[in-house]
Amino acid sequence: MLSTKNKFAHGQAFKGRSLKTILMAGVAMPVLSLSALAQDDDKEQVEEIEVTGTRATIRSSIDVKRNSTSIVEALSSKDIGDIPALSIGEALETLTSAASHREQGGATEISIRGLGPYLGSTIINGREAANGSGDRSVNFSQFPSELFSKLAIYKSMEARLIEGGVSGQIQLDTLKPLEYGKRRIQADYKLNYNPDNFNIDEDLRSRDFGHRLTLSYVDQFELNGLGDVGISLGFQKNTSTNPEQEARTSSGFRDCRNVVSGDPDSDNFGVDSLGDRDQNCDSGGGDLVLEVDPETGVAPDAGTPFLFTSSQRHFRQNITDDDRKSVFAALQWRPDDRWDINVDFQYSDRNFSERRHDLTIDGNSILNVGETGEVVPLNVTSLGAPIGFTTYDGAEISAQYAERLEEYIGGGLSIAYQVNDQLNVSLDYSYTKTERRENIIQTRLRSNTDSDTGSEDVYTGVIVENDVHRFIFRDFDVTDPNSFIVGPRTREDLNQFRNNSIEGLRADFEYELGDTFITSVYGGVRFSELKYDALPRVRRETDGNPLAVGDSYAASAACIYNGFPESGFLSSVSDGPIITNVDADGNEIASGTGNGYVAFDPMCLATAILGRDPSIPDADDVFLDRDVMGTGNNPLQITDVEEKSMAAYLQANFQTNFGDIPARGNFGVRVVQTEVNSSGYRGSIVLDRDDDNIITGLGVDNSALVSITDTHKYTRFLPSANLVLDLRDDVLMRFGVFQAMSRPDPSDLGVGRSFSSSIDNDNGSTEVADVVAQVSGYGNPQLDPLMSLNFDIALEWYPNEDTILAGGIYHKRFNGGFKNVGQLETFNIDGQDLTAIVTTQALDDEKSEITGFEVTAAHSFSYLPGALSGLGVKLSYNYADSNFEFEDANFGAADIIRSDGSVVQRVGITAPANVPGLSKHVFAGQLYYNIGDFDFQAVYKYRSEYFQQYINTPGNLRYVAGTGVVEARASYNIRDNVRLSVEAVNLFDKPKIQSNPIPENFSEVNVYGPRIYVGLRAKF
Repeated sequence: MLSTKNKFAHGQAFKGRSLKTILMAGVAMPVLSLSALAQDDDKEQVEEIEVTGTRATIRSSIDVKRNSTSIVEALSSKDIGDIPALSIGEALETLTSAASHREQGGATEISIRGLGPYLGSTIINGREAANGSGDRSVNFSQFPSELFSKLAIYKSMEARLIEGGVSGQIQLDTLKPLEYGKRRIQADYKLNYNPDNFNIDEDLRSRDFGHRLTLSYVDQFELNGLGDVGISLGFQKNTSTNPEQEARTSSGFRDCRNVVSGDPDSDNFGVDSLGDRDQNCDSGGGDLVLEVDPETGVAPDAGTPFLFTSSQRHFRQNITDDDRKSVFAALQWRPDDRWDINVDFQYSDRNFSERRHDLTIDGNSILNVGETGEVVPLNVTSLGAPIGFTTYDGAEISAQYAERLEEYIGGGLSIAYQVNDQLNVSLDYSYTKTERRENIIQTRLRSNTDSDTGSEDVYTGVIVENDVHRFIFRDFDVTDPNSFIVGPRTREDLNQFRNNSIEGLRADFEYELGDTFITSVYGGVRFSELKYDALPRVRRETDGNPLAVGDSYAASAACIYNGFPESGFLSSVSDGPIITNVDADGNEIASGTGNGYVAFDPMCLATAILGRDPSIPDADDVFLDRDVMGTGNNPLQITDVEEKSMAAYLQANFQTNFGDIPARGNFGVRVVQTEVNSSGYRGSIVLDRDDDNIITGLGVDNSALVSITDTHKYTRFLPSANLVLDLRDDVLMRFGVFQAMSRPDPSDLGVGRSFSSSIDNDNGSTEVADVVAQVSGYGNPQLDPLMSLNFDIALEWYPNEDTILAGGIYHKRFNGGFKNVGQLETFNIDGQDLTAIVTTQALDDEKSEITGFEVTAAHSFSYLPGALSGLGVKLSYNYADSNFEFEDANFGAADIIRSDGSVVQRVGITAPANVPGLSKHVFAGQLYYNIGDFDFQAVYKYRSEYFQQYINTPGNLRYVAGTGVVEARASYNIRDNVRLSVEAVNLFDKPKIQSNPIPENFSEVNVYGPRIYVGLRAKF
């Protein structure tokens, strides 16, 4: 077996003076002082000092990187719970070129080298891990860092590694008890304090403080002639609050002509409806016609001024409760020196709940309704982002109770047998499964502006500035419960129902060849079966009608809060009040102006409106008739995917000398065959209409569903090679070249169809074409994997154990990119045939590239006098740039396939995004102080803007703005076995800001606030 030690650490230094000068010139200037110090490393060694804390973790990371054959970043701890972070995601972010996507204020998905999680892979104990998101990422926030012993990121691939890592592969390993080699009983308790949580009324918040308890036990035993056995057990209970403040739009946008449209005889409809609702964006008449006319070669609306408009805008205040349990277990048995048997098990259960309080304005597509009603003049950027406008439609107060239930189970059995001194064989079986359920109970009350006429409409101005929107109401008090007493409606939603499992079986061998050029050979085969099924939202809807207004009054009075639940709501991102109430002359009215609005207890209000306790529909209710559910559900969106993969690999490891330069490395090939089977339904669409023939709902005729299945197969060859040159004792040069593949996300492989509508805007449409806004393909089973040819070169300098200066350049060539393919399909809707463009994604033949470089530097100032000797620093930076193009499914350039097979071009009005998850700039900086029993670490993490796909509509562009986050942690060993710690995340309250379908079009801001933990750990 190839040793993990650097076999050439004491080899002959390179003797070429001129080449030596060239190699070192690029790194010498910034670190002349380090070079001088390194020369004196070993002159005097009086005593050996044990290194602990952050310095020990960084030293271990440097050691792993130096001795690896591939390009690797790693974190490891020799003791339980010593990885310096609250979650795996936050720990991985400190490694060079790793960056996270944040949810509820914590690190979740990890991108490598600025590339999204879709282009990477994650392995737990050598096995794939399932998740509940529908993609191939892993929600790292669900795994406690205390129960892992090693984290690594492989940036150059080897044939032996499981396929899927264009950007790299994340490997997580739990502790093996026999290798740990000692008994340990440990308890770790952390008290969680979130300052924003104390801005919530004490009678309403879920709890004052969070609690995080971790227990672990490791031991080894002799079995009286049956060998040695070791056990490891870990348990964590984590209860916390994750307060969140939001300003947001509906996720879908529409394009609309920015033109005056008051002429009833004109077809040139647009946003300035002058009070005529039939000539605005919501009617469909304002949509741009961007398909190229074959006769003229020009799209009718090419060059027409336009804007992007959402159907709704919201403010949302959340009161949260997060309850997680994790159990990790491992058993290692060595009957003798030849056998090594390992069984491991991981379990995580999360129950996350939110009480959401929304203020919503409708009719964002009915803009600037004439001079008499204008509150804010229409103001649109050159790229179509509205930053000021007036709408005239209803306002809503919504009270929601939402809960996400997620359960993860993983584990397996691994058996290794040393046949002889040269041959080792192993067999591994694994199974992992994630089940996710999301339930929502939502009740709304609509605005009441004229009790005599029943009018719900209110003039509202919207201003977007400083990454948040503000509402300006005309003579409408959102703090008065009597303003919201009509149109009561309750929705009981099974909002997410997703199941993902991966079963795998692999057999491997390692054969040692001795002191030859080829030192060893690895080989093996692997079979895996992934299953993913997901339902669309299953909804039971109950209108308040025939509830009388008096009933709404009673429900409102019984369930209203005594004031807005949270003080200082969104004040950290807004200058002045987010809501202003003005009179007809524009003068501010004190009542209704501020950062709050009327709010209700969600479950109380739902019970009052329903006259019963609310409940969540069953999964099978997606097939129930609309008369039973009160609204239409869409079983055409059901996703049921089975993916079977077979892989075989052969890898040779070598060591040699190129003249006086020692060299080591590996080369090999992996062959992967994949088969995808995707099942779903097709059927007719039916509409609900009221007595005036107004369309009020859209659903599927469940009595006439037809099952369909689509199959796709492909085979790919993945060669790889890695080379390390030991130019000097302390200087390495690395080369890597490999072919890699990233499979499409399981949720992108469905065969479903989804219909978006404008029914919720209550515009009184009677025509099918008015309410069916867009038809999208719910995946494409024929998607091929994204392939890339990858090149890496790196130069690394290791003056001493605590110091590294490394730089690397990488280049990736993609042999395809994503394009939108639209085809005309005819749907039977309410007895009428409607021809619509259905947009799906496919890979094209366009070549694209990504080039980047990364730098890592770390150093301990242990040579400084006295207390200053505890200082140290680690810095890492990654830059990536690409010409990859990802077009928006609705507004990007596309090929439209007509029913006769002809292809028509659609002109794009949005610039394409780059690779999903690509951030041009990723930086992590650590300053630490470690002396005696005290350890301190401050971390700054930054990633620039990136494109983050939606799970349900992956073709829609969504951008997350760049941001930098500061973390800090400190610990002190009160005794040898007792440690006190303090940790803080998002110390300076940086929000997450999102936009779509262009970077300057605001769509959401999330404010989480900082999180602080005070902990005590005891070990025995």
